[in-house]
Amino acid sequence: MCRILGYLGTPVLLEDLLYAPDSSLLNQTIGAQMLQMLNLAGFGMAAWDPASHDPHLPFRYRTTQVALFDRNLKALAGKLRPGALLAHIRGVPYNSTVQINEQNCHPFRFEGVPLAMAHNGDLAGFREMRFDLAPHVRPEFARQIQGSTDSEWIYALAVSALDDPAGVNEPDAILAAIRRALSILRDARARHGITRSSSTNLMFCDGVNLVAVRFTFDFGRFDAGKLQGTTEYLSMWYTFGRDYGLHDGEWKLTGGAASADSVMVASEPLTRDFATWIEVPEYSALIVRHEGARRRAEIHALEV
Repeated sequence: MCRILGYLGTPVLLEDLLYAPDSSLLNQTIGAQMLQMLNLAGFGMAAWDPASHDPHLPFRYRTTQVALFDRNLKALAGKLRPGALLAHIRGVPYNSTVQINEQNCHPFRFEGVPLAMAHNGDLAGFREMRFDLAPHVRPEFARQIQGSTDSEWIYALAVSALDDPAGVNEPDAILAAIRRALSILRDARARHGITRSSSTNLMFCDGVNLVAVRFTFDFGRFDAGKLQGTTEYLSMWYTFGRDYGLHDGEWKLTGGAASADSVMVASEPLTRDFATWIEVPEYSALIVRHEGARRRAEIHALEV
């Protein structure tokens, strides 16, 4: 059911984020610690490199290749030093009904919108309620939907709920838009009598702000015989500090909250040792605030 990584802080080599840790995002393609599934349906990222031309625009890369075997990605990872990253490996049910194409790879980002989004989860009954969602999506965004996933529609709902989707929004405004999108989904589920558990772990980043939510509709209502990931509350963890690198044999951030200039959020810790990672509570949102050079992670209850 996918894995996500978000980073906001001082620039670091992309290779050190995607490849170096012993349980790195790319290693989670075939060896996730908290999800016994293979995530083979594609990779994508939005990486904001402050040294690049027009650093406010992310470098975007999406492919249906299995990321571990992608030599182009490996070469890029040795060159980019993003100060913000949103990366995603896609996991899907093992059957021929799933569409594997670039348009369905995360993260999603519409033209003219700074905010990008990645999703870990699955909306039960999406085909039945999709057209109920259309009136809540701005026409300029509806025209940009290219894929067939529920995730892209969640993104369209959220950016449509922003007062100024073309601007850089404060974390509170982003969170309010996410709440609005989840409320629309809740109402559509009710109209169609959809009660099966549906995970909507979301991560949004625009290169300046990062907001993540850990949320599930109707947790505990499962169908028999479903894949792992549709029958559990999907995980999300975060860590903060400074000087990300190899310290005492572990890839991690050092220091405490008072000196933190970087925050990392992921579906699961990137290291076998969880000591420096904190679990995001269920039904919660994490927002990253700036205080000068310092960055602070806040947890908020998410009521929808």
